[in-house]
Amino acid sequence: MSEHKPKTAALIAYAEDLLSDEGRARLERHLVGCEVCQRELAAMELYDTLIDSVHSAPMPAVDFDSMAISLRQEALSVSRELRAQKTRRSFRGALPYVGLALAAAAAIAVWAWPSEPAAPIARPEPPVAPDPPAPAPEPALLSPVVTLAAGAPTRLRDEVVEPLALGDTLSEGEAIRVGDGEVHVRLSEATGLIAFAQTELGLARARADHVRVSLHHGAVGQEVAPLAEGARYVVVAGDYEVEVRGTRFVVSRRDAVVGVDLTEGRVVVRGPDGEEELTAPARWRSDGSHPEGDPRAVAVRERQAAEVALTPVRFDHPDVIRWRFDETALSARGPVALRAEPGDHELSGWDAHGHLLRVTLPVGTDPVEITPDALEPETPRLRPGHLDASQIQPVLQRGSRQIEQCYEHALRVGSSVTGRSRLRIQIAPDGSVSRARVLGMSGEGAAALQRCITNYAGRWTFPPPGGPLTFDQPLQFAPIQ
Repeated sequence: MSEHKPKTAALIAYAEDLLSDEGRARLERHLVGCEVCQRELAAMELYDTLIDSVHSAPMPAVDFDSMAISLRQEALSVSRELRAQKTRRSFRGALPYVGLALAAAAAIAVWAWPSEPAAPIARPEPPVAPDPPAPAPEPALLSPVVTLAAGAPTRLRDEVVEPLALGDTLSEGEAIRVGDGEVHVRLSEATGLIAFAQTELGLARARADHVRVSLHHGAVGQEVAPLAEGARYVVVAGDYEVEVRGTRFVVSRRDAVVGVDLTEGRVVVRGPDGEEELTAPARWRSDGSHPEGDPRAVAVRERQAAEVALTPVRFDHPDVIRWRFDETALSARGPVALRAEPGDHELSGWDAHGHLLRVTLPVGTDPVEITPDALEPETPRLRPGHLDASQIQPVLQRGSRQIEQCYEHALRVGSSVTGRSRLRIQIAPDGSVSRARVLGMSGEGAAALQRCITNYAGRWTFPPPGGPLTFDQPLQFAPIQ
């Protein structure tokens, strides 16, 4: 009787626990009496054991010597079992399973043997958050400089009170206190302010794009050049904010009343009741009152940087309460310090009774100090002269062409003078011009243009006025397009 073939499919299902209870019981009864299926099942279980041991072992640490010993021991064990069967046929039937186990072990050894490392799998880098944008640089700080100091003004810096003098540079956050005097400050080219008597203010912000002045009490005058796009110039007085559009104006704060006197340009006033825009000339008060008269004029000294080096000038008089240095008028008790171009200048002072003292002041390159005795009381005046407009206009019309020639020449050599100015003419009793001056002119080439105009005007001749006569002639300069 020949040996039957093992029930391989049923044994695999049995090992994988896939048989039904009835099928499992029937196969187990068959195994009790069938050595062929017993050997087949033993070989399957041996193979599974080897596979599980390899999968559970840590990699790549593989002990090949131990593996070889284990394989030899397993092979000897199988051989002993086969010899115990005592038949060659039984031995021949087990050989395929032993070979299968050895082949599996060899395959596992080859698989576990170290080989060239596999190329790393490219993995996408985690997204890197972009660096936060760098903060925008702060606009440049201005360097406000004192161009006139009258009385005994002080500055409050880092909670320390110090005297404020001509030429001092102010810092953002500082405060200015003025008693019986005035302080003129140039903030930037063509922009400045005046702190009038009995005033305290702070430079809350002094940047190229934003000037913010806090007026605590008193009055502050401003001359502001046209602002760049986005730039701001603001004066804060209590609950009110006055924003500039490029202008000349005064903001006052006395008791609970805030006032704005606008002589040129436009401002916007913001307060608890809303916003109001003012156009010059205008006078506005927060209490609704309407003051009479013209707005207070403002003329900041050295609002524009001079083309030549300026000389410090200092003067004082115990009786004088009001001064006029050329075109700069101020009310002040005590010493006054300012700077002036080299040349002759007129200094006048008035005491409390209205008496006038004056002196013609020659200024060179060395600092000048005027003592009280240098100011002389004005001598009795001659009877003032008089000329009708019909007597003055023909002379001015003849001279207008000469002024045009001066301006045309100035433009050809690169002058940038534009805008309004005044020609002041002083006529002697005999009708000759005793003095001619150009006032309010600024810009590159202004000095040369002034000299040209005054040289011509000094040779004009008017009808005799019968006494000294002074008048101003407006001038308007604009290049022809």
